[in-house]
Amino acid sequence: MQKVKQHLSVWLFAGAATLFVGLAYTASDFFTAPTHALSDRLILFSQWLAILIGIFPVFYLLSINKYVFASIYPLVCVLSGVLTYFRYTTGTIFTTMIFDAALDNDHKITQELISVWLILTMIASLLAGVGFAVYRFRKLPVVPLPALHVVLAVALTIVVFQLPRIGRPMTERIPMNLYFIPQRYFAEKKTARSYREPLPGKVTAPVDKPLVVLILGESLRADHLGLNGYARNTTPLLATESVVSFPNIYSPYTYTNPSIAHIMTRADSLAPERADSERSFVDLFKRCGFPTVWLGNQEPAKTYVYFMEECDRLIYGNINKSYYVFDHWTDELLLPPLDTVLPDMTDGGLVIMHTIGSHWYYNAHYTDEFRRFVPETKSRIVTANTSEEMINSYDNTVVFTDYFMSCIINRLRNRKALMIYLSDHGEALGEDGLWLHANTVDAAHNPACIVWLSDAYREAKPGMYERLLQNRNKRYHTDFLFHTILDGAGIEADILQNSQSLFASE
Repeated sequence: MQKVKQHLSVWLFAGAATLFVGLAYTASDFFTAPTHALSDRLILFSQWLAILIGIFPVFYLLSINKYVFASIYPLVCVLSGVLTYFRYTTGTIFTTMIFDAALDNDHKITQELISVWLILTMIASLLAGVGFAVYRFRKLPVVPLPALHVVLAVALTIVVFQLPRIGRPMTERIPMNLYFIPQRYFAEKKTARSYREPLPGKVTAPVDKPLVVLILGESLRADHLGLNGYARNTTPLLATESVVSFPNIYSPYTYTNPSIAHIMTRADSLAPERADSERSFVDLFKRCGFPTVWLGNQEPAKTYVYFMEECDRLIYGNINKSYYVFDHWTDELLLPPLDTVLPDMTDGGLVIMHTIGSHWYYNAHYTDEFRRFVPETKSRIVTANTSEEMINSYDNTVVFTDYFMSCIINRLRNRKALMIYLSDHGEALGEDGLWLHANTVDAAHNPACIVWLSDAYREAKPGMYERLLQNRNKRYHTDFLFHTILDGAGIEADILQNSQSLFASE
């Protein structure tokens, strides 16, 4: 009976340590989540509880040895306290971009971030962590059959991380992100620094380089553009421009990570592996003397971080946003950095803008000014919203994207410039009872694609605009992008397949 109590006391202690962290720190990511009804909040609570269930085996493993627990738990509390403080005060989420900035931070910026309340938070967290450690020493001096507990704790940990509904979200939440964000950061850096052979064949630079802007969209389906005949005028600004929309694009992937890698490289249905082994078209632009810049409004991912780092400059519009929170996050964040790089590209250049676009949670990705269709969603729980609310909010993101693209066109209007917009994939909006992306509905495979040419570009390259018009109703795979962007830039290359370009002659 005594041994049973001793076993039980270890589990209860680990549970208490987990509950404290969950309430004091992990909960900070859930308080700002948009909800509407009690049922939404109960679902949110169940998600928080699932994260705690996932964290429990880790603290259980730490609790088995009092010295291990005393060494690690107070440190976890202090670091979690720091993350929680910035979560509440500035809305900052710990991301790989934040971690990168922290590694490059100077003392002056660090001093500016320190405040009395931050210090008090750290002290309170340290005292709480030490208090648990002291209790562990005094009340649980001996754990019977420690090897058995270790095996059980490790087994539970393995099981938890095999459950994607718990394992993946848990790695993004406090305190587990203290380990997994740096781990992902170094894995991405390793991928970015891996060697890939230069693209084969001869490359010839154009005599007069244009400014090329590629906008990588997010979750924008072609049939919700007013330009393509959608019943709602979701593209009022673009409708006044000489843009060419391509409604019949097919994306083989319906989620971002593989899709961006496919778009950036020579990958196609016959050789999809090129996305993982070859350089992107950025390589050819650089060989032709184009300055290259990547402006990111999404987190990097292992599948395409290599191409981000291929560019001469990598600038983030934000460094503190994550898909796992639902704070305000629009693509306007990319306009100031765009303004800083354009003056350096008077003789041509390549700018790649990776947008957040129409990613869920839709309401977070447009401002109040663009709330054209109501009622809109009131909860991040998809099932808590009506179909009308979901589609209204989605269409509001399209209206905002229309505005965002018009802002870019206005910046390029007096330049010899080419702008290509291609969404990584589409989105399901209730078809077959499915919502969002990463599913198989046709609309998720049909991304929006828009091309704009400035007057100076059209004068320098006569016939290009007319060929776009001739080809606009043709069907293309997203494989077209690699060849189209080279063709549009005037780059001649042995590997360029002109027939795959949107500018191809009939």
